[in-house]
Amino acid sequence: MTFNLQPDDENTARPVYLRVDAGTIETLATQLHDELSGAGYSLLIDDVINIALMEAQYYSAWAVLEAQRNATMIIPFDKNITLEAYEWAVIDPVLRAHCDLVQSRLVEGSRSLGGDGFGLSVSEANQIYLEARKTMQLEAFVEPPFSYKTMSE
Repeated sequence: MTFNLQPDDENTARPVYLRVDAGTIETLATQLHDELSGAGYSLLIDDVINIALMEAQYYSAWAVLEAQRNATMIIPFDKNITLEAYEWAVIDPVLRAHCDLVQSRLVEGSRSLGGDGFGLSVSEANQIYLEARKTMQLEAFVEPPFSYKTMSE
């Protein structure tokens, strides 16, 4: 995973917390897909990208994405949106829980055809997913520290 550090803005009167770009939704989802595929998951890359888009959209209901800040025109919400590291840190656990839920549904379906099951049951995965979404709602409101110190004239 490659993070891109953004330069400091020297023109501000307050301390600046450097931005760290995690990557586009597509890039991050592809990296997760590679990890999950190596662990035996049978999700397609398009499944993981679509789940990542859904979870990023859900996150945007609770917080403003950095991609939106200072935007001068409408931004299409697609797989090319760049997420910052802190946004990805909040979205990633929910995305993983959602992938676990989809995978558990696939495994349960294969059990009905006589296959051996492994991993979480659908009800376990669903409970973990719902808890992860609730946690994301709370974490979405976290902002960088700031001070009420006023500037002297």
